[in-house]
Amino acid sequence: MERRIDKEVFDKFFTENYCAVDYENVKVEFEKIAEAGNEIFTSGYTAKNLKRDNFILYMASDSYCDFESVVQEAMDDLNPEILDAVMDVTESQDDGDEITEMYWDTQRELLHEFLLRLYDEVICGWS
Repeated sequence: MERRIDKEVFDKFFTENYCAVDYENVKVEFEKIAEAGNEIFTSGYTAKNLKRDNFILYMASDSYCDFESVVQEAMDDLNPEILDAVMDVTESQDDGDEITEMYWDTQRELLHEFLLRLYDEVICGWS
């Protein structure tokens, strides 16, 4: 019989083992994606018409997914043991995504934080 992992056990494991990801880990790749300029936004929108608090809403889904992949890769590269645990739990337990919620929430929070930083450093300067 396989051992079930519960949310409390996973959260503790994540907290004790997580290596922080910072913007420097993704900066080069983020800026490469942003080189597409206004093409990272849905048609009809340009960076000069957007603000820091809404530009993510108008990002083309492909571009958003590209940024998301960069964050996921950086997070997983720095935290291979956590990635292994996430994969094991999500593949072996029906409630795996709920148990590993801390991993997914951290990834979403990093993506949002890093996109805001990209806006501040790159996008807001587009005219």
